Amino acid sequence: MKKIIVMIALISSCMHAESADELIKKGNAALRQKNKNVALAFFDQALTQSPNHPEALYGIGLVHHCAQDGPKALHYLKQSYEHNSDHTQYIYAYALAAYHAGHSALARDIIEKHFGAEPNNAELRTKLLPLYLRDMDWYYALKLCNVNDLKWSNADVHNKIVLLDLSSEWNGHGDVMQIVRYAKHLYEAGAYILAYVRPELIPLLSLCPYLVDVISCKQPKPLHDVTYALTADRLTLAMRETLRAPSKDVPYLHADAQLCEQWQQAIVQDNGLKVGICFASTKMRDFFSNTVNPGPRGMHASEIMPLFSTPNVHFYNLQVRENEQVKQFNAYPNVHVFDQLDRTSGAFMDTAALMKQLDLVITVDTSIAHLAGGLGVPVWVMLPFAADFRWFEDRSDSPWYPTMRLFKQTRQGEWSDVIEKVKRELEMMAPTQ
Repeated sequence: MKKIIVMIALISSCMHAESADELIKKGNAALRQKNKNVALAFFDQALTQSPNHPEALYGIGLVHHCAQDGPKALHYLKQSYEHNSDHTQYIYAYALAAYHAGHSALARDIIEKHFGAEPNNAELRTKLLPLYLRDMDWYYALKLCNVNDLKWSNADVHNKIVLLDLSSEWNGHGDVMQIVRYAKHLYEAGAYILAYVRPELIPLLSLCPYLVDVISCKQPKPLHDVTYALTADRLTLAMRETLRAPSKDVPYLHADAQLCEQWQQAIVQDNGLKVGICFASTKMRDFFSNTVNPGPRGMHASEIMPLFSTPNVHFYNLQVRENEQVKQFNAYPNVHVFDQLDRTSGAFMDTAALMKQLDLVITVDTSIAHLAGGLGVPVWVMLPFAADFRWFEDRSDSPWYPTMRLFKQTRQGEWSDVIEKVKRELEMMAPTQ
């Protein structure tokens, strides 16, 4: 730290003789070298030399964007845009900063103002589509995502072998668990459905009654008559007419009966409310320090721990691959950790069976949320301020899952308000003795 302070002091002493443009070039070089503090020092001095210099403001905004500080990034990128609103790079950056900071209406307005509702730029189209989906603005969403290949009548698929291809690199485990509901509609139309998925999901999806077979995407595709390739955005558009009311698809995922019996016996002695918990989601690597931190959808284990003081509640850890953080739960006698969860029966198999014995699951936005929802288990999902489009705008329920409630951050990156609200609701739900 001392070396950094000395370096910045030396840099500052040399800055005064340089022009703002020269300082900005050095700031950009420092940013490429992942020197956060040095880059900020150069950009700040450039602003001292030339107040409101849009390129310096843009540079500071990029630094904060790389540091995953959405509000600060938006603040500076907005200023760079305001001082040169015709600069394409500033427009892109401002729109994307608004998008990532959870200001979806602002992001949509910026893009449409400068590029229209159907921009040619591929990245802008990719960002604009979920903004339309979030608002259920099907007219404009359909202009950006063609789902004509998903249209069918019962006659089209009756007695046909349909390959439900869910192997897209964009589909995580949770996406597949949400999308596989489509099999029910094909099944009811008389189709024989084969699911093409990542191999680790085969045990769980093999229990879905609407699938004839589940095939690993590591294997060649089997013979079939029709292919439906689905991702979350295409599913949303394909099923848009069904989203006006709570889904009737649930449950479409199922737990193994023998495992359910084992888990029922394992926790039968626990009196009180039985609640499963999951706190982590996809992680992100810090651009500057290279450390791995919780992504915007996840939290540290310590942030969910205030729930554990709720009287007459037993908690069951559903979080896998977070052993070091989960060790903190051992301090609470009412929190149960199972080291062998999903180790022998396959991914999500124990988790699904355990969930079916619980009164409630509390989780962040990850595959656990979709598994609970697909099973028909009551689930409370804690969402980041910049929530995914599939949860739509300003909703506390989900048309995808009738047993789900949503608890969304009011400030980006702040989970305390969410945890406080969840705790209040949990206290009302828990037995008094």
